[in-house]
Amino acid sequence: MADRSGKGTLVLVYSTDRIGPQIEALRENEVVDDNGQAETSIEDKTNDPMAVILLNQMKNKYRKQSILFANMIRDEFIQVDGRPSEPVREQVLFVLDHTAMPSVLVETGFINNHQDEDYLNSEKGQNEVAASIVRAVEKYRGEVEQAAK
Repeated sequence: MADRSGKGTLVLVYSTDRIGPQIEALRENEVVDDNGQAETSIEDKTNDPMAVILLNQMKNKYRKQSILFANMIRDEFIQVDGRPSEPVREQVLFVLDHTAMPSVLVETGFINNHQDEDYLNSEKGQNEVAASIVRAVEKYRGEVEQAAK
């Protein structure tokens, strides 16, 4: 019988096919004035063609940043730790459903693969996984700060 268990890592980003949850996240993060009123409601923004274009640009910006960050994490796993990793994938994920910022989901291994399970249960494996993610965060932060200058 063939071993169908995965091996290595998988980094996922939110698929932009569903805009509803992202609009809800934007609504939750609206800028409010001193009276607690939204400066411009999301409903107004989604009915205004110019606002829709800007929302789509913002959505695509987060998507691009998420993909950039996801690839940085994947590269750390492959190049530094020598771990196999699937290509970055876009997927509709509940855990990333209401994000209005760059975001990724990192699958650090597959517990149905005995080698991955042993690695993830070991102190060495946990330290390597955490260090890879931290290095990627630091690299991403550096690129974002450099771009802001």
